[in-house]
Formats: sequence, C-alpha cells, structure tokens
Amino acid sequence: MKKKVVAVILAAALAMSMTACGEKGQTSEGSTSAAASESKETEETKESESGAAFGAREERIADNEVIVAIGSEPESGFDSTTGGHGSITKLVFSTMFARDKELGWTGDLATDYEVSEDRLTWTVTLRDDAYFTDGEKVTADDVAYTYRTAKESGSDIDLTIIDSIEVLNETQVAFHLTRIYSPFIERLAYLGIVPEHAHDENFKDQPVGSGPYKLVQWDKGQQMIFQANQEYYGEAPKMQQITIALLETDTAVAALENGTIDVAEINGNLASKEIAGASVIDIESIECYGVCFPMVPAEGKKAEDGAEIGNDVTSDLAIRQAFNRAVDRELMVEGIMNGYGSVSTTGLEQMPWLNEDTVLDASEYNDIEGAKQILADAGWEDTDGDGIVEKDGLKAEFPLLYTTGKYRQEMALEFVRVGQEIGVQVDLEQVTWDTILPKIHTSAVMYGFGSGDPSELYNLYYGGMAGGPVAWDNSGVYANDDCDAAIDKALEAEDEADAIQYWQEAQKYASAIGDSPYCWFANANHVYYAADGFSFGQPVVQPHGGRIFDNVVEWTWE
Repeated sequence: MKKKVVAVILAAALAMSMTACGEKGQTSEGSTSAAASESKETEETKESESGAAFGAREERIADNEVIVAIGSEPESGFDSTTGGHGSITKLVFSTMFARDKELGWTGDLATDYEVSEDRLTWTVTLRDDAYFTDGEKVTADDVAYTYRTAKESGSDIDLTIIDSIEVLNETQVAFHLTRIYSPFIERLAYLGIVPEHAHDENFKDQPVGSGPYKLVQWDKGQQMIFQANQEYYGEAPKMQQITIALLETDTAVAALENGTIDVAEINGNLASKEIAGASVIDIESIECYGVCFPMVPAEGKKAEDGAEIGNDVTSDLAIRQAFNRAVDRELMVEGIMNGYGSVSTTGLEQMPWLNEDTVLDASEYNDIEGAKQILADAGWEDTDGDGIVEKDGLKAEFPLLYTTGKYRQEMALEFVRVGQEIGVQVDLEQVTWDTILPKIHTSAVMYGFGSGDPSELYNLYYGGMAGGPVAWDNSGVYANDDCDAAIDKALEAEDEADAIQYWQEAQKYASAIGDSPYCWFANANHVYYAADGFSFGQPVVQPHGGRIFDNVVEWTWE
C-alpha cells in the first residue's frame, strides 16, 4: 500500500509544479470574479496538498524512509556485467573492494588478497557470511562468473588485462594477468558481483545482489523503491526504505519545496534559492571537466575501433598551449558553477599522486595576449583579416563535441568564446555517447573525468590506447615514449605507494607544461538540497558521476 502512496505523491508533485509554472490568469472583465474564485480554490488546494506532503515527510522520518531525486535511471537495467551504471548500483550490489574515505582501499566482499612473486596472479579471499537476497551464498564461482561475463560483454571497464580466472575453492579466486599491473585492485573494486544461478534475461529488471538494499519496485520513468536488506553482512542501513524519484531538476526542487521529496540533486546555479525547511549540502569532488585534443595530424589512419584519427589544427602544440593559457578557470567556477567548484589545470588536484610542479599558477592562464603570442611565435597569423589565424594555408578551426550534462554546454560555449578572442574558430556540436564514436578521434571532446585512481592516467595518456575496449580512453591518440615509460614503471611497481613517483613523472609530459593533450577547466562540487534533519553521513571522495550511494548505510534522519 505504501508503495502506491509514494507514486501518488510524486504524481501530485508533478501536477503542482506544472500548475505553478504553466498557469496564467484570465484578463477579461467578465471572468475576473471566476478567476479570483478559481485562484482561491487553487491556493487552498495547494496548501492542502502541501500540508499532506509535509505530513507524509514526518511519517517518513518516523519510519526511517526517504525520497530522493538523485542519480538517473539505468537505461540498460541493473546488470553490472554490461556496465557500471554509476553509484546507484551500490544499493543492490557488493564489490570485492572499495575506496575508503581517504582514497585508500578497504575490503567489501573480500577479506584479503595476495599477489604472486611474479606479480601476474592476484588471489582474492572472500568473506563466508555474504548472501544474495534470494538466500543463496556468495561464492568464488559468482565472482569468477561476473568477471568472465563482463569481459566477454565488452562492458564499460577494460578487462583485457585478465588472461584467465581460476576458482580455487568456495572463498578463493585467482586472477591471472597478461602483464604486471600494480593498480589491478581498482578493477577488483569496480564490478558488482552477480549470482550465476540467477543471472538470466530478466536480471537487469529484477536484480539479485548482496548489497545493503534490494530493489522491490521499479516504475520505469517514475521511481525506484529499495528496501533495506535485513541479511546484509555489513553495517545495517539506517534508512529502511529509499525511493529514488526520477524527476527533472526543476521539478525535483519544486517537489522538495512542498515536502513531496526530501533530497534533490542540483547544480550550483540553483543553490542560491532559499527553501524553507531545507538547506544546501555542498560536497567537494574530484570530478573534473576539460577538453581532449586530437594529438596527431589527419593522415588517413584509423584507430583500433576503425574510426579515423587526427586533426591538423589541434595536432599543433601551439594551439593546445594557447587554449591552456587563455581559458579563464575562475570565471568558469564563479560564473558557471556559481562558486560550487574549484579551479583545475591538471585534472588531478586533490589526488595524492598529483605532481605539484605541473599545476598552472593563476598568472599562467586567463591570459589572452599571452595566448595570442604563443600562436604568433608558432607562425599562426590572420593574413586575410577574417579574425581567424592561419598557418601554411590552414585555418585554425576545429570541431568540439559535447554531451548533455551539468555545466557542459556552458563550459563548451566559454571555450568557443575564448577561441574567438585568440583567433581560433571552434565549431560546437552536441552529440550523444551513441553518436560520438565516429568522430571521437578527429574532434576535440568535452569530457568529465575523475576516478580517484591513478590508473586513470594510464587510460587517458598511454600510447596505443586509442580505439580500444573503452572508446574514450586516450581518444586524442596521445603518444609520448617518455610518458609511456613512466607509466610502465608505475604499472610494474610493487604497490600503489611505490608507483606514485612514476605517475608523477608521467605528468611532466601529459600536462599543460608538457604536451598539453588536455585543457582542464574545473572540479565540480556535488550539490544537493536536503530537508532539515537529513544527513548523508560522511560521504567518500566524490568522483566523476558521484559515489553518494557508496556510504548509503550512513544516511539518516538526525
């Protein structure tokens, strides 16, 4: 019964927000009285519905339940073998390892691991008290099945580093690698483990996991309802029910105002709004936005995925250096993000493996004249007076692809504006991830990254990665032998701590002070409106896409 009530409340929220945004008063003299009467009835109805909604919130608080508008509906369903689907899957699935709140590692399903002397085999030991929500025990067979299936499916994680997987016993599984790879634990922390016995064609809509919650109702396009898993092996969730309302941001904020929902994910531009009974929760993140440049000339070559590579304009170092010099990062943070973010010139600020020497000082960007001088020194000049510089008959013009999402269009437009100021024409094109692939190696691309893991440097900058299992890994086809050598040393290091010095060395080349394969802009904080009394606990460091559900067992009404 309660589940249906939730759906009714959400429908009311939609209706109320549409009324507030869409109705217009009548103006003819004959209808004035009727309009006033109708307006009074409407206001009374709104007050009644609003009061009922706030009463429902009080009931939710008493029952340890919450309705949030956070995250998005997984379009391909809940199946970690075909894609990560973001932090929302942490509600349902367990992983073997997880990042802790200091960006270190902690066990989830795993209690320990050992690396062989030749460092090509990782043996993981699992806890023996974890059960799927259908009552079946989680075993090493399920782990092996999950990783084999994900490798074969070509999911959004590159598992080609795995040569084979061996089940040693019920609680031990060995991963044999094709090469030494010191950050392999990151791969072991990515996939939610699925039950081999229940993984069928219906699984994506009716998932069975071993996480802190179980999905009990999914009204597609409207809501997802999760109830606490009473048999969860970890810390018991404080919230007994979490409903994710699938609302657009403006509608979600309106629903929060009238008490229909309790938490809404927003962008910084909305955070100035005063909402009675609610406040802003501002969480720093390592989610960084920037533009990836095609790094090689257009010579008719193709990447591994068959897509053409190269761009004659962006392959010129001066073009890339000029944008890194010209872009005003403070303007993006203060103007576009409304202050809910921080400047980034490396994509790695806040990371333990950051090479501080690669960070641009504030005097080294937002410098239009300096950028123009870089171009002029490299032979780029406007000889025909059209405002666009040329070099050897080549116009400084290139496309920039971007997808929808927070801040992306605004940042892309600012990048275009900066280009105009320095005499470079940037042709903006909105795409989807389904349509981006044919142009991903010939166009500049607006990306969001930030995984909290040093192996991201391997994904972004290692030569030969372009066009591999994950299309956006090194989509600019960057290759530098010195950078590759440093990354190789990092991958072959004894452990993550020993590898840091080599990750830092690689940054000397793959940064704005080196080859400038990217122009990084800013880190975007993760911002929410929450009803008074709600707490996320102590969230883990928030990466690209967010991990707000990673510590969901700490969510509470205080």
